[in-house]
Amino acid sequence: MTGELMAAFEVASRLAAALEAANIPYAIGGAIALGAWSDPRGTHDVDLNLFVDHDGLDAALDVLVAAGVVIDRGAARLADEAGDVLVGHYGGLRVDLFTPSIPFAWEAMTTRRRLRGPSDEAYYLSPEALAIFKLLFFRSKDLLDVEKLVAVQGADLDSAYIRRWIVEMMGEEDERVAAWDRIVANNPP
Repeated sequence: MTGELMAAFEVASRLAAALEAANIPYAIGGAIALGAWSDPRGTHDVDLNLFVDHDGLDAALDVLVAAGVVIDRGAARLADEAGDVLVGHYGGLRVDLFTPSIPFAWEAMTTRRRLRGPSDEAYYLSPEALAIFKLLFFRSKDLLDVEKLVAVQGADLDSAYIRRWIVEMMGEEDERVAAWDRIVANNPP
């Protein structure tokens, strides 16, 4: 692992352990989850999906702050209400917190997987949920991540599930569906 990925992974592991101790459902996402399912790449942040409703957010923030995350609670509450990412910091790393703002987020909780990392076990977004979230963000780096994920996972990845959710959320004619179809066609199992 690269130094930046290892540092981000260590922070993610610490925060995951704190959330688990408090029985707050979560999953590690972003580049760290990508590294669990595909080829790792460097990252300068930690992405955590918090599977809490608006009422459960304060308890989750209490746990994360006690674990060392610095976050503006007022800004976090506003971001949560707007369906935006909640941003905090741990040491020199940015910590992006995603709360359920779309129905698929709750689905992602049901598909998360428990994996053993270098230090301990934690929940990670499933490769399918990771692909769906990356397709929703639809940045160039996300599309490259999805291509890697499809190439490495091959037939183990439920391509039909991913396509069904993207079509359901975005419509058959959306550019994300076309991009997904191209990626799958270019990487047959």
